Amino acid sequence: MSNFDFLKDFDDTLYKMGNRIEREVVISPSAVKADATPFLQYILDKLLKRIGSKFNSRKDFYTQLDRVYRKKVISYRYKDQIYSAYMLRNKIHDNFDEIEKNEVVVAMSIHRKLYEIAKKYYRDFNENYDESKGVPSFKPIELDTTDDEIELVEIPDFFEIIEFKYDYCVICGEPNHSNYSLCCPKCSRVLDNANNFISIRNYFGKDATFTKEDLIEYGIHEGYVNQLITNLTRENMLKVTGRFISFNNMYFDRYMEKIDNYLAVGELITKFREDKITPAEIKQTYEYKQGSLHNAPFYEFYKIINHEIINKFERDILATENIWESIDYTTITQKQLETWYMKNMNLYRKGKVNESFLVFNSSLMDDYIDMKRQGMLEKEIKEKLNVSSNVYEFWTSINDSFEDEIAQIKKELILKCLKEGKTRVETLEIAGVTPHEYDSLYKVSDYNHDDYADEINREREARKLRFTSYLASLDIETSCRYAKISPDDFYSWYDNSKLNSQFYLDTTEILMGKYLDERKKGISKSESIKIIGLDDKYLNQWLTRSLDICKKFKNDDLKVTADLTLRGFKWDMPVDEVCKMADVNEKAIQRFLRMGARGSEMFGELFEYYENEMIPKKLDTFLKASESKSMRNALESAYLSEGELEKYYELGKSGDERFEKFYDDFYSIKQKTYVYHRTKGKSNTIAMKESRLTPEEFDESKDDMEDMLREMKLVIVLETIQDNKNSNIAARNANCSVDEIYEWYFKGRDGDEDYEKFYELFHGGYVRPCINSIQKSMDKNLSHLDHLIKANKEHFTKKDVDIWIKHGMVDNAIIVNLNKKEKDEKNDDSSKPKENPNKMLREMGVEDYDRISTRKTSNSSTILSQNDYDVEELKKQILKK
Repeated sequence: MSNFDFLKDFDDTLYKMGNRIEREVVISPSAVKADATPFLQYILDKLLKRIGSKFNSRKDFYTQLDRVYRKKVISYRYKDQIYSAYMLRNKIHDNFDEIEKNEVVVAMSIHRKLYEIAKKYYRDFNENYDESKGVPSFKPIELDTTDDEIELVEIPDFFEIIEFKYDYCVICGEPNHSNYSLCCPKCSRVLDNANNFISIRNYFGKDATFTKEDLIEYGIHEGYVNQLITNLTRENMLKVTGRFISFNNMYFDRYMEKIDNYLAVGELITKFREDKITPAEIKQTYEYKQGSLHNAPFYEFYKIINHEIINKFERDILATENIWESIDYTTITQKQLETWYMKNMNLYRKGKVNESFLVFNSSLMDDYIDMKRQGMLEKEIKEKLNVSSNVYEFWTSINDSFEDEIAQIKKELILKCLKEGKTRVETLEIAGVTPHEYDSLYKVSDYNHDDYADEINREREARKLRFTSYLASLDIETSCRYAKISPDDFYSWYDNSKLNSQFYLDTTEILMGKYLDERKKGISKSESIKIIGLDDKYLNQWLTRSLDICKKFKNDDLKVTADLTLRGFKWDMPVDEVCKMADVNEKAIQRFLRMGARGSEMFGELFEYYENEMIPKKLDTFLKASESKSMRNALESAYLSEGELEKYYELGKSGDERFEKFYDDFYSIKQKTYVYHRTKGKSNTIAMKESRLTPEEFDESKDDMEDMLREMKLVIVLETIQDNKNSNIAARNANCSVDEIYEWYFKGRDGDEDYEKFYELFHGGYVRPCINSIQKSMDKNLSHLDHLIKANKEHFTKKDVDIWIKHGMVDNAIIVNLNKKEKDEKNDDSSKPKENPNKMLREMGVEDYDRISTRKTSNSSTILSQNDYDVEELKKQILKK
């Protein structure tokens, strides 16, 4: 019987080749290297014919095999099996001298691989294959032991040695060197003692008493009897009283339970090894569950069963080539599987290969590829197969073609998704590729000029056309959604497009139009570019690139800015709000106006409106603000620049009718400002600087301003006394001396027309009320003059009194008598303390004192009230001059 007999009625040629190889494994192992090659080539030829081709010995074996696989005639696993056998055949060819001593082992390995390849070929391509009958299991070749070159091994009698053993006792876990027991010597003695104990107890009876001699007579060896008695006594199974021995029955059940557990462990292991009990069933046993809890004497059993499950899993994978059935059958846990996988992966990297591990990976790779081809998401595949990134990288290291195959599938999925109208993001997720990987696949394909890159380009151009057609009426995001692209796709295409490409030109023109529409609404540049879905980077590109559409856009954008500025002017918006709406600064607006003044068509209307409508308003605002503010603050209030002020002042001076009135008004303000600063005590230089008078203007209006200055001082003096202040304060406020005030006063009294009005007001409002108060006080014989002046120092001063006396305005005889009276009082009361003058005034007449201290008399208050209007009139007359 041959392992290849199943091929006899299916393919006689393959059957004969297989039989010959099987015989050569024993007779001539080195011949396998010659016959394995045509065996594999024959099968490959049969597979190639299924796709209308045939085997070509001059072409690479793997290339032809891969072609069959890509046509989906065979699975990835089967391709890997054939190529693995082919490479082992090459190993024999290339390294025969090194493996001569092991040629039988290698020949047997190739023989087994060829059997597996032929079996799958038979099952997959035999139309008459009876699945119920299947294919006979592989039978290892029996070597001819008569060959002198084969070393004979002395084998003990079958019944004296166990079929399998473990390095450690299945009960206690101690090392076990015996080939005849699953237990260590200690645990074996426990079992032997139990057998002897049961036999003795059955023989003598459970309540019997016996001696050592009785045991020897029963059949226990004389040299063993003492040890047996000692062991059973330690187990509390025997009681020794002198030379008599009896059974300790109270411990019997417990002892037998222990022995039963020992026996059950051995029996379960044997059944499991002989496939009389399944992994699922053994995991439900009491012994396994107790072992999982680390309870003795089952813990070692638990570990052995788990180890055996791994062994069964490996054997089952090799037999079925179906890892999922093997996992279900052996009930191997996920944790066990992961531990097994990592252990074998590390061993593989060290050069120690587990064939079941290779089959597991090949099958898992086949499943991965099939799921990938079906379009399952990468995340779902990895979760279902429990494939980590480490496992995936390991696959690429053990199989060079795996990564190429996955790349091809990814490209097919990408094209399929794009043709179905899916977005780039959706496509990346379904194909399980990163953006970087997507780009890499395209770049490699484009470099190789293959169909994939061409297909991508065609689909991309079609989507670009759809996008621009939607963009004409929709925003970027909506256009992307309708065109089946992501916003990221659009920005990537737009950023990387050639500037002269139709896509860039069309898209840019549409977006520029949308941007200008937003700007026309008065929305800022940054906000407008943001509204259309871009940022300032793109706006800067449009404004700086030399393309024709960019030049036109720059001009259109400037025109919109000019129109917005003009709109702000017409709406009488403040300058800062105009700047905000037009999104420019004041310097830019000034530049627009200068360009309009120089004849720029774009800014001509803006300039005309500004100069004819806005400037006159600004100049009026400036003139009004100048009445209460400094020149600088007035300019700021009117939003006028120094240059504009000078420009339109000069135009008015030169006769421009539009600004002649402004010239006159501002010239007058300059003069008044000069006078104002002079009244504050500022020097001529500072007053000229503050007033902005030129030297020429100063010379021209010097006399008029001097008159204004004098008259302004008169007004200040009058305003001060009107506030019930004395002449000393009035002189200080008017920046003049008291003597000057009285000089003007006497000039008016003497008929000088320029001072007549001042005389009337100063005399009626200050001199006369004060003199009347003095006269009344003297009539009532009040205290001496010094006390009188001191009591009324807020209303008049000694300087005033001296001037009045000098000019005969107060009766000198009365003043002399008062002075004399003061001297007499000082002589008479020299020994008395001085009394407070205010107290003296109050004692002499409180009512008169109150009137004096609060400002002269009621008559004086009346005089001041009557002259309030005259002072204001005088002030107006002066300011008008």
